[in-house]
Amino acid sequence: MSDLARAGAELLSGLGVQSDMAHGATWFKGSVPARGSTAYLLLGKLGEGGASTLRFVVRYQGSRPANLSSCTVTVDGAEVGTFSLSPNRADQPGDGSVVQLSDTHFDNARPAVLAMINGQTAIIRAADGKEIRLDRAELDEMRRVLSAYLHLQAQP
Repeated sequence: MSDLARAGAELLSGLGVQSDMAHGATWFKGSVPARGSTAYLLLGKLGEGGASTLRFVVRYQGSRPANLSSCTVTVDGAEVGTFSLSPNRADQPGDGSVVQLSDTHFDNARPAVLAMINGQTAIIRAADGKEIRLDRAELDEMRRVLSAYLHLQAQP
């Protein structure tokens, strides 16, 4: 993990930034597709020298909601673990689909996320069998955000 932390200083400046004035936080994320089902890491930092947090977010888009309360992860064809998510938001775009955002603290999904970022492909399977397929580009973006987080954690 120390190699990831060393690369994080450089990668932090290349992440997308969104300010949260209400909470005094800044949120960073990699290049995430604007639509469809995906998963990503979201790095939050309080103020200039404040604490940071890392969230694992799953976005599902389909004709009906997915049961994201318990998910199984398969990486490169092998099952690597499970995690549970908390519902965050559900929207209904004009196309008739449902878009759900669910998340958890990174530590709650750590083994599965670490396996994903070291694989070529990953599938997150919801409790009801619905799948979210991730390719190497999406996994690389998670790796970039994790690297930036580890860099912030290593700073005094």
